[in-house]
Amino acid sequence: MRQDSLLLRRAIPSLHSLVLFEAVARYLNFSKAATELSITQPAVSHGVRQLEASLGHALFVRERRSLTLTTQGQRLFAAVSGGFSAIAETLDDIAGASRRDTLVVSTSTVMATEWLMPRLSAFRQAFPELMIDLRSLDRDPDLTANNIDVHLRLGDGNWPDCETCRLWPEEIFPVCSPAYLAGRQPLTAIADILGHQLIHYIDPYRFRIGWAEWLRAAGVEVPRTVPAFLQVNDSLVAMKAAENGDGIALGWRPVADRALAENRLVIAFDSVVKTGRHFYAVTASPPNRRKAALTFRDWLVDSARQP
Repeated sequence: MRQDSLLLRRAIPSLHSLVLFEAVARYLNFSKAATELSITQPAVSHGVRQLEASLGHALFVRERRSLTLTTQGQRLFAAVSGGFSAIAETLDDIAGASRRDTLVVSTSTVMATEWLMPRLSAFRQAFPELMIDLRSLDRDPDLTANNIDVHLRLGDGNWPDCETCRLWPEEIFPVCSPAYLAGRQPLTAIADILGHQLIHYIDPYRFRIGWAEWLRAAGVEVPRTVPAFLQVNDSLVAMKAAENGDGIALGWRPVADRALAENRLVIAFDSVVKTGRHFYAVTASPPNRRKAALTFRDWLVDSARQP
C-alpha cells in the first residue's frame, strides 16, 4: 500500500500547477486567473506550460484573441474541478458545525420584511438543522468576499462569478392607503397622479425606477420637475409613508402584495409597468457555493411560484 501511494504521488503533477490550470481553464483567460490567484500573468503561463510539458500534451489552444481547451484539457479540467469541489466540501464540513449549519442570506430591507420573513417559519419547519443569518443590505454585495450564501437581487441576471435563478418579473404600480383616497376625486387617468402628493424613493446605491421613469413608461408626458411631497432613500419607508396616508408611492411586486392583501395599501390606479428586469436568487459559482445555499435557493424558487 505504501509503495502504491508513493507511485501515485509521483504520477500526479504538483498541486500548484493544477491550481494554476484550473483557474485558467475556468476563466479561459490567463490574466483573470492571475488576478484571482494574486500572482503575475507570466507566472501563470509558465506554470501551465510546465504542466503541459510534464504531461506531453497541450491543454489549451492559444490563439491571438481567444483561449480554448484541447480534448485532453477538457478531460483534465473535469477531473480537477470535480476534485477541488469535493475537497472544498470536505474541508467545509471539517471546519465546524457552526459554519455548516448557518446559512447567510441577504436582501433589501423591504424584501426581508414584507416577503421573506413571513415565509421563513415554513423553511425552518422543513429544514430545522439550518439556522438563517438574515442580513438587510443597502447595496448588492460581493457574495464570496462577504461569505453570503444567497442574495435576493433585482436586475438583469448578468453578474460575474454568480449563478442566478429567476423569481419574479419587476412590476411597478402606484399604491396608497385607503384613507388617502377617501374624500378625494377618483383618478380617471394616469396623468391625474401628477396632481397628488407623490412619495419619491431614491436609492443612493442602486438604480430603481422613479416616478418620472414610471410615468414615461406608462405613456404620460412628464413635466420637467415631477412634484414631490416626500422623498426617502428606502423603499420600506416609502411603503410605510403611503400606509400612513402621506401620499402615493410606487409599489413593487411581490413586496407590496402582503400590504395589499391586508388592505394596508390599495392600488391607486390600475396601471402596471413591466420593466423587463427580474428578481433573482443569486448564489456564488462553484466551488465557493455550499449545498445549503442550493437548498435555500430551490426553496425560494418554489415559494416564488406560490401565491
